[in-house]
Amino acid sequence: MAKCIALVLVLLVAGGLGQTPTTLRDTVPGEFPSVVVVKTPTSRRYCLGTVLNAYHVLTAAPCVMTSDNMRIFPPRLVRVIGGDLAIMPVGLHRQTRTVEHIFVHENYRPHTNENSFAVIRLAEPFHLPSNAIEEVQIQTRILPDGHPCDVVRWFRPAGTGEPTSVPRQQAFNVNIQNRDVCNTRRSWERIVQEDQLCMELTTTGFATIEGDLMYCDGRLAAILSFRWTLTQNNVQTVHIAATQPRFHIHWIDQQLNRTQPMPEGWNPVEF
Repeated sequence: MAKCIALVLVLLVAGGLGQTPTTLRDTVPGEFPSVVVVKTPTSRRYCLGTVLNAYHVLTAAPCVMTSDNMRIFPPRLVRVIGGDLAIMPVGLHRQTRTVEHIFVHENYRPHTNENSFAVIRLAEPFHLPSNAIEEVQIQTRILPDGHPCDVVRWFRPAGTGEPTSVPRQQAFNVNIQNRDVCNTRRSWERIVQEDQLCMELTTTGFATIEGDLMYCDGRLAAILSFRWTLTQNNVQTVHIAATQPRFHIHWIDQQLNRTQPMPEGWNPVEF
C-alpha cells in the first residue's frame, strides 16, 4: 500500500512540473498594462519594455543598442509607446514619448548575455493614473520549478498587407524549468546563470527576441536573454533563458536618480 501511495505522489509531482501545451494568443486591454514598445531605427524596432514609474522604463540592453551591440542609440532616436496593443490603428489611450537618457548596465556582456538591462528616462512623463498604462510590480519571490507564467512579445510579421499581420502585442504560456536540467540540454557555451530562469516550449514556431517579458502571477519575473533549439530523435524543443530583475533591484533603483550620463564612447564589446 505504501509503495502505491509513493508511486502516485511521484506521478503527481512529475505531472505538476510538466509543460502544458503552449498556446499563442493576442492580449486584451488591461492584461499587461505596464508593457510598452521601445522603437529604434533598427530591426529591433519592436522591442518591449516595462514601466517602472512615470519617467522610467526598464528593457533589455540590446533594445537600445545598435545591431552590433557596440553603441547606445542617441536618445533622440528612440521612442517609447505605451497604452496600445497594436501599431495600427492608433488607440485612444496611446501615449508616445521621446527619450532623454539611456542607462545600460555597465557590466552588460553581449557574448554571454549577462546583466542585460537598460533603464530609459523619458523626456516627458507618462500621464498616470491611466486606464491603459500602469507601473510594473516586480516579482521578488523565488519561483518553483513548474510554475506557470506568460511571455509577452510583439508580433513581428514577415509580410504586410493583411489586417492580421499588423504588429501587435501577444502572449503565450510557459512553465519554469529546472535550471540545472536546462544546462544539460544546451548545445553551446552559454549557460543559464543563477539570476536567470529557464523555460521549455512545446511549440517551436514562436519567435522571441531579447527584451520580451515574462510575467508570473501578474508580476514581472524576467526579461528574455537568449534561446536555443535542441533536436533529439528528430524532435525539436526550444529553451529560453530570461534574467530576473529581482537580482538587480539595487542597480535599477540607482538609475532612477542618476544624474551622470553613460560614459562617452562606452562599448560593452571591448570588455
